[in-house]
Amino acid sequence: MKLENIVIYCGSHFGAELSYASFAGELAEAIAKSGRTITYGGGTVGLMGIVADAAMAAGGKVIGVIPEVFILKEQAHRGITELIEVPDMVERKKIMIGSGHAFIALPGGPGTLEEFSDTISHLRIYGEGKRPPVIIANVDGFYDPLLSLINAWEEEGFMEEGDRDNIFICSSVDEIMKVISDHEI
Repeated sequence: MKLENIVIYCGSHFGAELSYASFAGELAEAIAKSGRTITYGGGTVGLMGIVADAAMAAGGKVIGVIPEVFILKEQAHRGITELIEVPDMVERKKIMIGSGHAFIALPGGPGTLEEFSDTISHLRIYGEGKRPPVIIANVDGFYDPLLSLINAWEEEGFMEEGDRDNIFICSSVDEIMKVISDHEI
């Protein structure tokens, strides 16, 4: 099965390093050119906007899932393939997790961390059989502190054996695309 729908979690800000934006654009372009769909947070701002614009420019299909609060702030991206408007963040995460064949966390803030954590927890509790890959895009070491925490979860017994099998740490677009293709059957 081809991993058709790739969910990308990322910041609504650009971050301090230019490499975050560059990486987001390169990744979105690579996913679009591979014929896969990107589902993301539906915004025009920060790394979210870069992901959507780069994928659309590369001829890709982009689905945004955006809560009303961001629509009211006029942050909804109206130039993508499909925009799903939802009442709140809970519904957004439900749709994104339910539709994903693979998940990627680009640099971002508390919202990105929350989405990553909810995805990991959901897959641990409800995932049956082979779980989809959850990829941490560790751009320029951004997620090194999170990786330390994940190691501590394992060492201290807060992750069961096998829980980490579907979590992948990648530092390049090529590595991410390889993880995605390696999980296809």
